[in-house]
Amino acid sequence: MKKASIIVGVIVICFFVLSGKKATIQYQFDGVPEKVGALYIDNFKNFQTEVHTLASLVNRSMVSDELKLKNQVEKTRLAYKKIEFIFDYYQTNYNGTYINGAPVPKISEYFEAEQVIEPCGLQALDEAVFENLTPENLQHIKTLANNLKERVDFISKIHLPIHLKSSQIIECMRSGMVRIFTLGVTGFDTPGSANALKESYASLQSMKTTFLCFETAMNLETKTKFESIKTHFEKGETLLKPETHFNDFDRLLFLKEVVNPIYSELLEFQNLNNIKLEPYKKHAQNYQAKNMFDVNFLDPDFYSELVYLPLNNPKTIQLGKLLFEDPRLSNENKMSCLNCHNPNKGFTDGLPKSISNQKGMFTARNSPTLINAGYSTRYFWDMRAFDLEKQVAHVIDNDLEFNTNFDEITSKLNKDANYLKLFKDAYGGISKQDINERSISNAIAAYVNSLKSFNSLFDKYVRNETANYPENAKRGFNIFMGKGACGTCHFAPLFNGSVPPFYLESESEVLGVTQGFDSINPKLDEDLGRMNNGLNRDKQLYFKNSFKTVSVRNIALTAPYMHNGSFNTLEDVLEFYNLGGGAGIGLAVENQTLSDAPLNLSEQDIKDIIAFMETLTDTTGVH
Repeated sequence: MKKASIIVGVIVICFFVLSGKKATIQYQFDGVPEKVGALYIDNFKNFQTEVHTLASLVNRSMVSDELKLKNQVEKTRLAYKKIEFIFDYYQTNYNGTYINGAPVPKISEYFEAEQVIEPCGLQALDEAVFENLTPENLQHIKTLANNLKERVDFISKIHLPIHLKSSQIIECMRSGMVRIFTLGVTGFDTPGSANALKESYASLQSMKTTFLCFETAMNLETKTKFESIKTHFEKGETLLKPETHFNDFDRLLFLKEVVNPIYSELLEFQNLNNIKLEPYKKHAQNYQAKNMFDVNFLDPDFYSELVYLPLNNPKTIQLGKLLFEDPRLSNENKMSCLNCHNPNKGFTDGLPKSISNQKGMFTARNSPTLINAGYSTRYFWDMRAFDLEKQVAHVIDNDLEFNTNFDEITSKLNKDANYLKLFKDAYGGISKQDINERSISNAIAAYVNSLKSFNSLFDKYVRNETANYPENAKRGFNIFMGKGACGTCHFAPLFNGSVPPFYLESESEVLGVTQGFDSINPKLDEDLGRMNNGLNRDKQLYFKNSFKTVSVRNIALTAPYMHNGSFNTLEDVLEFYNLGGGAGIGLAVENQTLSDAPLNLSEQDIKDIIAFMETLTDTTGVH
């Protein structure tokens, strides 16, 4: 029977060869998932041991044991970095909530019945042990360490043993490279210790060890590609050498010569070995993309799964553009979307706060750009809407904006023969009436979703499509992603608040924004922001004065800045951050998420950051 199977296999391959067709062979990489799984289990148990050691040490520590605590937290975090790229891929929500989430209060839709979860996990520990070690802080560290032990012990029983697939191992490594670049070398993950490069080295080395497991089982034709990826890993290890200072690390070089090449070549290696894509779960990262700054690196459809019709339909996009420009959508035909979102101004209006439908009155906030707006899970400055379709309704019924309702709009559009035809072509047969609230909202959402900008000079440079890039912009990028800490809130590649590496949620920040930029006699802006957006889950003190982190792409076109439009220039914005936000200039700002410590940016540093941000301008495909 076995001989017969072999003969059949040979006949099938011969058939493909003789017919001129290439035989597709699925290389199963026998033993690789098991080998990686065993390595991972050993690393996980080592992490668990370090967590137990930390908890034991903390429980018997005194204030004088500060150095011991710092050293053990560092050892624990380094052990975690060896498993993070796999653990976070399979346990994303648990990891972000309990193990290594940002050290801020949070509400999880998965845990604690949407109650407030206080800061916990490894980032909270990293921050806590580098504060003054008072008896109160020591008790806080004890609570954090014991809770971490409890949660690691719990998840190990569910998570282990782990069953891996070859494709998912590769996806873990690819998302791991994104994580290193966006959350590792930026310092996001190490808010207290600033141990960013050492931890990134540990992550990179663990991924390299995992990748080497493929060597004995791969298709021999991919040997060259294997060696190339191995070389890029080694280049990364060299660049992350221990003696490199955080502020001196060349993040742009690391992106171009390590992160992007590994991200791209891992996909090529996967394809050459005919390993089919089998993602463990759906998220925004598109594993068919070849580069972190590819146009298709993130899938916009991920953010619009529950819409009336998919937003990539050319018919609905064109219809949405007509609606976007039509004043008949507003009461008394006074306004269109163009009033606040002018394509010539980066789809903003150039005003501190937008003109309303009432003479002499303005809306409550500044008009944000709509370019790349589709890459988000929350909308408006206060994050009150959950998708682009729902965003439309908020504008329609706002007293200061369109001040109307969908019944009125539908009545108007039904009298227009052209609209009747266009809606029938796009939405015919879905509902009894082609023109309705959902179809109107969907068409406008489709047009807004089409406004994409990923072909700036910076994008072309990091995709190796041009060699010409200004030296001051190179310096500015490195400061933006390092010393300036801009990249710890404005995450690459969108440079907005969509959180890598899976981009499953959008963040808001408390900056202590002032009424006008006045560092001598500052006055805190009174807008409560997210806390007052009408959603019960957001009615929390830590969301007071919290506003969505918007993209800095096309920022050169979108002045004035901030939710209240009170900062006229980018120089003002950067100086505000440089001083430590509202708290840094002396205001009592509750729960400010921006550090109040000065950044110590020089005048030249600020000019360089602006030079970089100006290279993010791109409206070539937007109209």
